[in-house]
Amino acid sequence: MSHSLKNKIFQIFDPVAMASFFILLAAIVSNLTSYKIVEFVGVQASIGTLTMPIILMLLNPVAEVYGREKSNQILIAICVLEVCFSVIFVALSHLQNDCTLLQGDADHRKCEAINLAHTIVSQNIIRGSISFSVGFIVGGYLNSVFLLYLKRLWSIKKFYVRNVSSSIVGEVIYTAICFTLAFYGVFPFLTIVKISAFSLVFKLFATLLLSWISKIAVQLFTEHKNWSESISSIRTVKFSSRHMQI
Repeated sequence: MSHSLKNKIFQIFDPVAMASFFILLAAIVSNLTSYKIVEFVGVQASIGTLTMPIILMLLNPVAEVYGREKSNQILIAICVLEVCFSVIFVALSHLQNDCTLLQGDADHRKCEAINLAHTIVSQNIIRGSISFSVGFIVGGYLNSVFLLYLKRLWSIKKFYVRNVSSSIVGEVIYTAICFTLAFYGVFPFLTIVKISAFSLVFKLFATLLLSWISKIAVQLFTEHKNWSESISSIRTVKFSSRHMQI
C-alpha cells in the first residue's frame, strides 16, 4: 500500500474506533441472544457465545500496541454503552404494538409473538448487560495484564502464543463470572455448567483459529500509531518554525 493512500485511509478511518465499534456490536448481539439456548451436537449452548470471540480478538491488539490504559478505556466505555443500550431497549419494549388493529388471525398471532419476544428479552437484558460488564471488566483487565506481562517476558515475540494464552485466562474468568451472574436462578445448575463448558471450548477454539486476524490488527494499529505520531511531530515542527520566525 502506498504511503499517500495509507494517509488518506487513516485520515478517514480510525482503526481503533472501528475495532471498538465491532466490540460493542458483538457485546450487544451476545447480550440479546444469550438467553436463547439451543442444542448443538447434543450439547446445550447459548447463541450469544457465537459472537464473543470477536471481543478479545480485537481487544488484545489494542493492548499490544497502545498499552493497558487504552485497553481499559475501551473496556469501561463498552460496558457503559452496553448498559445504556439495555436500558433504552427495555424502555422501548414497553411500547407494544397494538395487535387489536390487525384483521387476519395470522398477522394477529405474529404481532402477539413479537410483543412476547420483546417482553422476554427486556426481562433479562439488563441483568445480562450487568453480568457481561462485570465479567468483561474483570476478565478483560486480567487478560490484558497477562498479555503485557508475557510481552515484557518475551519482548515483542510470539504474539500468537501470547494472544492465545492471555485469551484463555480472560475467557475462563469472564465465563465463570458472567454466566454465573446471568443464568443463576434462570436455568438449572447442570444446564449452566453445560452452557459454560461449551462456551469455553468454542471460544478457545475460535481464538486459535482467529488469532491470525489479531496479528493483522496489530500490524494495522502499529501503522496507525506510527502515522499519528509522525503527523503530530510534523505539526510540532511547523509550530516551532513559525514561533522561531516570530
